[in-house]
Amino acid sequence: MEGLSSLSLRHLEFFCAVVEQGSISDAARELRVSAGGISTALTQLERRLDVQLTLRTRGRGVVITPAGRRVYEHAREVATGIEDIRAVAATMRGELTGSLRVGFFSTLSPWLFPRIAEHFATRFPGVDLQLEEAGSAVLQEHLLGGALDAALLYENHLVGGVTASRLTPVRLQLAVAPSHPLARYEAVPLHALRDEPAVILSVRPATDHVEAILREAGMTPNVRWRSANVETIRSLVARGLGYSIIMGRPYGDTTYEGMPVVYRPIADELPPNHLVLATAGGARPTAKLDELRTFCERVYGDDTAPRDPLHESRMGRLS
Repeated sequence: MEGLSSLSLRHLEFFCAVVEQGSISDAARELRVSAGGISTALTQLERRLDVQLTLRTRGRGVVITPAGRRVYEHAREVATGIEDIRAVAATMRGELTGSLRVGFFSTLSPWLFPRIAEHFATRFPGVDLQLEEAGSAVLQEHLLGGALDAALLYENHLVGGVTASRLTPVRLQLAVAPSHPLARYEAVPLHALRDEPAVILSVRPATDHVEAILREAGMTPNVRWRSANVETIRSLVARGLGYSIIMGRPYGDTTYEGMPVVYRPIADELPPNHLVLATAGGARPTAKLDELRTFCERVYGDDTAPRDPLHESRMGRLS
C-alpha cells in the first residue's frame, strides 16, 4: 500500500462528490472537471487506501461499497474542516469564500433564488453558491446527509433532525380564471369548491397538505389534473379548466401565455405555516450561513407586513 501521505484533499473532494452526486459524470459537472479525472482520482484513492470504495460497471454507474460509505463519513469531515479553516481565514480578511449549497422547494426557487444569487454574486463573489431544486423530503434528506448547507421550504414540511428559522408567515390561496364564478367572492369558503374540478400540485408533501385540508373541510377534491409545474397549473386555471390552491403568487398575475389569473383568500381558518430557512440539527455555524440567514431575514422576514394573502410582500407576493 502506498503511503497515506500521498493522499490529497483533491482525492477526498472528488470521492465525496461522487458519493453525493451519485455518479462520476454528475460529480464531474458539479466540480467542473473531466469525468476521466474523477475516475482516475477514485482509482488512486482506492489504491492508496488498499480498500475498494466503489463498484464501477458499464451501464450501472457507480455503487458505493460499505467500506466506501465509512470512508466517506470521515472524508466529508476532513473536507468540511479544511473548508472551515479557509473560510475562517477569509472572514478575518473580510472575505467570504468557498461553496454554499442551498436547496429550494421547487415552487419557491423562482421567487427566492435569483435575489439570493444576485446578493452573493455582487457582494461576495468568492462564494460558490450552488442551487438544488427538489421536494422537501429530498432537500431534508440531503441536509441531514451533509450534501446541502441550508434549504428554504415550508414549515409544515419539516421532519425530525432539522432546525429551522421562521422568515415570514404564508397562507394558501385560491387561484381561478377571472370568468370563474368563484372569482366574484372576496374570500372563498372551502365548501364552495365541492363540485368544482381541481388542478393540484403533485409535489409532495405540498399536495398531501392541500388534500388533507380539503378533507378536513368535509370534501374530497375533484382532482382533474396534477402537475409538478406551477406554470402548467396556472395556465390550466387561466383557461377556466379548474381551480387550484397554491402558496406562491408571482408578480403580474398572468401565465406564460399572457392569460390572467385571479387570486382569492380562503375564508376558512387554516393551519399556520411559515417560510423557513432550514439547516441540519447541530450543524456548525459558518460565516456564509450567517450571511444567508441575515439576508433572508432582512429581505423576506417582514414582520410588519399585512397577513392578507393579496399583500405584495417583498418576495413577490408569496403569502
